[in-house]
Amino acid sequence: MPQGMVINGQVVLKKETLPVMNPAEGLEFDTVPRGDEHDVSRAVENAYSAYERLYTIPLHMRAKLLTKAAELIRMRTEELTALLTRETGKLLRDSKYELIRTAFIFDQAAIESRRAFEGFFQPLDAFELPAGNENRVAFSVREPLGVVAAIIPFNFPAAAFAHKVAPALAVGNSVVLKPSILAPITAAKLAGIISEAGFPPGSVNVITGKSSEIGSALTDHELVSLITFTGSSNVGLELASRAIKNGKKAIMELGGSDPLIVLEDANLELAAKTAVKARFDYSGQFCNSVKRIIVREEIANKFVSHFSELVRGLRVGDPNDPESDIGPVISEDVIGELDRAVADAVSKGGKLLVGGNRLKKPGFYYPATVIDEVPTSSIPLTTEIFAPLAPIVRVKSDEDAVSIANSMEYGLNAAVFSTNFPRAYKLARKIKSGTVMINDSTRLRWDALPYGGVKKSGIGREGMRDTMLEMTEEKMIEVNIAG
Repeated sequence: MPQGMVINGQVVLKKETLPVMNPAEGLEFDTVPRGDEHDVSRAVENAYSAYERLYTIPLHMRAKLLTKAAELIRMRTEELTALLTRETGKLLRDSKYELIRTAFIFDQAAIESRRAFEGFFQPLDAFELPAGNENRVAFSVREPLGVVAAIIPFNFPAAAFAHKVAPALAVGNSVVLKPSILAPITAAKLAGIISEAGFPPGSVNVITGKSSEIGSALTDHELVSLITFTGSSNVGLELASRAIKNGKKAIMELGGSDPLIVLEDANLELAAKTAVKARFDYSGQFCNSVKRIIVREEIANKFVSHFSELVRGLRVGDPNDPESDIGPVISEDVIGELDRAVADAVSKGGKLLVGGNRLKKPGFYYPATVIDEVPTSSIPLTTEIFAPLAPIVRVKSDEDAVSIANSMEYGLNAAVFSTNFPRAYKLARKIKSGTVMINDSTRLRWDALPYGGVKKSGIGREGMRDTMLEMTEEKMIEVNIAG
């Protein structure tokens, strides 16, 4: 059956379509409908009708439906894993893990929903004013917002879907979701599973198309109450600005250029192994990938030598091959961006140690690349590089390390490697970042815990309970108990 959009529980096909590429082959393998403003309006209106039904379902029943969705995802893991790898180029084992995690997020939403609606009870006689408070009490309740507009990126088409959809459904909101046109099919398949689990038709709608053509129609629709977006900082901050201007709430999970600092007293073996995985996992195409490595001069030569040796051992190949360590990047455009970043760093004095040239094979393959002594004015240290490029900076002091870590407009995650905990802790407190890992990878994320950044890395926090609070509104109710 051709893959279409999902509106009100029905598959919607259109004559005009957009290609979906297989990054491992560099070839089109499927198409999806090219949605327009009319499709967006239909989806939002149906979502609003679904919200009015969804909110009346008792919380314990919504939790059971979420658990059922998790069960169905587990039943389809093999099928969805193959699809996810085909449209993203992610290693097969990593795609499978993402599907396992996706089911886990739905289970977590079912569990956390029981806490999301907690409020308070306040005897008002605690306050002297206004007069008559001895006969009043107040309590708070939380209520869903209505329709959530969700926009997700290509790199986590299943897990990002779950992070937007599961908490929304848990608290009684419906969703209109726009996936990346680079990886849209997984989201549509998951929307079908939501319907199969028993949620009312229209609870989750998926619109495929170009953001430039349908993005505004979705985010500006008068029936949309909240916009949740994961993607670039420039786009996200523009959406947040428009959301606030129109009286809507916003959750923005944006870009990052995570620094990893290696001090001279660090366990260099641990630091190097962690940095390799944290930088080159899925070809570096994560917002919380390590994108800058900052090393104290005293141990820089030793660290760089070992790190480079480990990187040379990485095998770039077909994501379906279990022997591959790195698959392709998502598109031809990324290859061009990498070439420009490498050329700029080297022209300004950086030393190319590993990689640096596109692999001559079908598909969008680029080797893991390492550049040492990268100037702070170069592209890799002034721009988020969403690709397998590791720039290394050498510093003479802890103060210089913190200064470079804080020099960019992002503040998502960071890491500090040191065997001296008080020293590492002091640096962690100085780094402007949503999360700081000590002797661990920036790639870590706990789906039930708060996740997000500072500066231009985000607005609000994701994480099951945090997202549910963002997706509800608190209302205070006062009662006069005088006879």
